[in-house]
Amino acid sequence: MITIISATNRLGSITYKVAMLYSEVLSKMDVKHQIFDLSHLPNDFIFSNFDDTSTDDFVKHFDKYIIKADRFIVISPEYHGSYPGIFKAFIDCIGNEGIKEKKVALVGVSSGRAGNLRGLDHLSALFHHLRAEVYSSKSKLSLIHKLFNEQDVLDDSDTLKLIQNQINGFLTF
Repeated sequence: MITIISATNRLGSITYKVAMLYSEVLSKMDVKHQIFDLSHLPNDFIFSNFDDTSTDDFVKHFDKYIIKADRFIVISPEYHGSYPGIFKAFIDCIGNEGIKEKKVALVGVSSGRAGNLRGLDHLSALFHHLRAEVYSSKSKLSLIHKLFNEQDVLDDSDTLKLIQNQINGFLTF
């Protein structure tokens, strides 16, 4: 089971749209997967899930999306030259339990030109520290707002090919 993580809690984000696109590709390939959108986390999760205490709602999300996953595809927007603090807070709450020795693919999303390159480097370091295996082919989706058409569909053939190639490689990694 692959968990696709939309690493922001912003409702209606482009990051979530990209997660849905990855889901569509995996569905066409009959690969079992699920999407975890951080906007579904309990509002107080940061303050109520430390020091060996957890809320039932947080544990439910942790079990479903982290423990039951064999692999992760993390879709991360660029926030101030890195990845979102909400994702860091989530990782701080779960530690390496459920992530250790699992495989992770990274996807950067930005409205700028670098596709969150620096944030992907930071995420690579984070996942290596947690002893996860990071797939070397990272998709960097830059100028993301220009890749979606008027119907809100990503129809850029080069980007679609990049996504397909990353998924193909990740499945054999």
